[in-house]
Amino acid sequence: MSGVVHVEITGQNVAETAKFYEQVFGFTAEPSPFVSNYTLLSGPDGPLGAVMSRAYQTQPVIVWFSVDDIEGALDAVQAAGGSRRGSINSIPGQGRVAYAADINGTVFGIREPQSSA
Repeated sequence: MSGVVHVEITGQNVAETAKFYEQVFGFTAEPSPFVSNYTLLSGPDGPLGAVMSRAYQTQPVIVWFSVDDIEGALDAVQAAGGSRRGSINSIPGQGRVAYAADINGTVFGIREPQSSA
């Protein structure tokens, strides 16, 4: 079963956009140690998502889903008429990630958590 695990909000100015969400909702904003112009947002219960530059994706909001098998999920996307959007990447300590798009071209993310083995 998949679930929503992350939300990305895109903006022209990442720092100002992250500050907005800090001020409005009390989130903590920390720059990513892995990606420039990408600021992680956390709440009292832990990570929520991120603010990133529109240079990466122009869609205003991107929802991320957790899957057990990223290759299988990407195959399912294509079988259902969607498309892959780029390659599978690894984030240290997090797992493997990829962008895909549905039949309308709406971009979403897929994340296979890092194995604990």
